Amino acid sequence: MIKFVQGFLKAEEGLVTVEWVALAGALVIGAITVGWIVMNGLTTQGTNVDNTVTSCSNSAAANKGSTAGCTL
Repeated sequence: MIKFVQGFLKAEEGLVTVEWVALAGALVIGAITVGWIVMNGLTTQGTNVDNTVTSCSNSAAANKGSTAGCTL
């Protein structure tokens, strides 16, 4: 039994798999973090675009299809 435990502790076959799993996990966590930062950082800009498009859409409806004066 002691030889089995010593052999198990010296074996390196599964180490590469463990490294790849750790690397993949780090990449997933990094991607989620970057996505969260971008999503929260663009809230104001997205709202501004929405308001501008809505304003131009309402202006075009009021002017019978003309979008004159709308700046995007």
